[in-house]
Amino acid sequence: MDILIVDDNAFILEIISKMLAGQGYKIHPKSNVDEAISYLEGGSECDLVITDIVMPEKDGTKLASYVKSKTPSMPVLAMTGGLENALEDYVVLAEMFADEVMTKPFHKNQLIETIERLVA
Repeated sequence: MDILIVDDNAFILEIISKMLAGQGYKIHPKSNVDEAISYLEGGSECDLVITDIVMPEKDGTKLASYVKSKTPSMPVLAMTGGLENALEDYVVLAEMFADEVMTKPFHKNQLIETIERLVA
């Protein structure tokens, strides 16, 4: 399974990428929305998009909106950075049509269970 992961925090991007690669997923890490959109526009395909919501320049809502406009059936898992952002992020999710939201930090098993549920 191919997973596009987008997070502006290099440490978090690396941790999640290694965590999922260790489980056999093919990972395509990107550090911002523009990189992710370029990757998708270049003809690359993926089975799931995981994106941080709060990022500089363009946030995860822009990516989720783009993904859903091009491939409505592709699952989008959004991540939020903590409790102070969570309520606002959940409201935004309703508007951007992400399929699920997870609050960081989360356990590896929770992430894998969520991924499996979204792509089932």
